[in-house]
Amino acid sequence: MSSSSERVAWLNEQYSPSRTAHDFNGSIQSYKAGTEAARAAITGNRHRVLAYGAPPSNRIECFLPRTEGVPGEAGRGGLRTGGARRGAPIFAFLHGGWWQELSIEYAATPAVALTDAGAIYASIGYTLTPVVQLREIVAEVSAALTTIAAHATGMGGDPRRIVLAGHSAGAHLAATQLTALAPEAPRYTAAGLLLIGGAYDLGPIAESYVNEKVRMSETDAAALSPALLTPLHDVPVKIRVGEEEPEEFRRNAALLLERWAPNLSAVDSATLSGRDHFDALDELADPHGRLYADALELLGIPLQRAAVGR
Repeated sequence: MSSSSERVAWLNEQYSPSRTAHDFNGSIQSYKAGTEAARAAITGNRHRVLAYGAPPSNRIECFLPRTEGVPGEAGRGGLRTGGARRGAPIFAFLHGGWWQELSIEYAATPAVALTDAGAIYASIGYTLTPVVQLREIVAEVSAALTTIAAHATGMGGDPRRIVLAGHSAGAHLAATQLTALAPEAPRYTAAGLLLIGGAYDLGPIAESYVNEKVRMSETDAAALSPALLTPLHDVPVKIRVGEEEPEEFRRNAALLLERWAPNLSAVDSATLSGRDHFDALDELADPHGRLYADALELLGIPLQRAAVGR
């Protein structure tokens, strides 16, 4: 596709949110440190890794809530100590990185706060471009959702209460799962979406530096844009964007709300005050954060109960 050099330069700046971040390196380091802290705090039978495909990237890292003091199954007495509370909701998260960077090594910072609230936290890994094409990553996410649902009961979770969340490129991938891009089974798996700083109109991205590794054609970009597709499963969707993110991210959020609102009973968009593209995720790991409250609402966990602690 042809673009003027001025437009390409503008798009490159818009889709380089690290340039306007408060502390890009600090945020990435905090993602890594937070994940390591979660792994240190949540161990044994509370930490599990599921494989949904052959590639090493096709892994789902699951963190389960505490079960001390929770009654066991009827007729057996005792306590259940090997999994989450029976019927626990599941928060499945997709990391960002423009489909070409990062991994589950940077994606579990919110695990401690959300498991303390009573949810299972599932961090979904996926293969990066240019090893695979974007359409293949979308298919991997569908497979991961199916795998989480299949293992939910065995982890003490409820397969009917899986909330799918994503940040940046991960928000795009999460949004695709409500559309015809996902097979019917995974499409009806998610009970709600939390989309953070996402890209839902890929046409401009295909004109930018991001596409050097993603390698989308103009046709691909249109076909893989959630904002150009109809959501086929009516579940609550929360669209969030940082106040200090580049203009294109705010445009994407507004466009998705506009296009999806006629087909969804409960969809809303909000701006995270003072947050940039990267430190917005701090709001998910903080029990006082806006994204944490959004997550609990979608999970069906009363915020007051979670604040009391376990």
